[in-house]
Amino acid sequence: MNKTKLLLRFSAIYAVIGTFIGGHMAGAGSHLFRAIHAHILLVGWLSLFAFAAFYALFSIPKSSKLATLHVWTALIGSFGLTAGMWVHYFNPEWINETFSLIFYISGGTILTISFMLFAVMTFIFGSVIKDKK
Repeated sequence: MNKTKLLLRFSAIYAVIGTFIGGHMAGAGSHLFRAIHAHILLVGWLSLFAFAAFYALFSIPKSSKLATLHVWTALIGSFGLTAGMWVHYFNPEWINETFSLIFYISGGTILTISFMLFAVMTFIFGSVIKDKK
């Protein structure tokens, strides 16, 4: 698994979704989606992009279980937080309120774990910049 490419591609998807929501809000004259829009762009686009840049710049072993865990918690957590936020805020009839709250909290918790793993990784791998040869 190419961690850099995977994170970068998901980052681009979040950028498209976030700008689409921003354009919709501007066109509709409503800021109803502003918290979701902001989280999609900050957590989805910006954070995943920053993680991709980290993997591109620093020498991290391909076999690193810590890095693999970080990438998957980042992807699952960013989706869980933003989708959970949408479900919780808009509370569609077809989704149980307790489920939506648990989904939202779980996504945020997984994302928090991802950021903690990233912090650990910066201390373990953050001093070995890739050789540009």
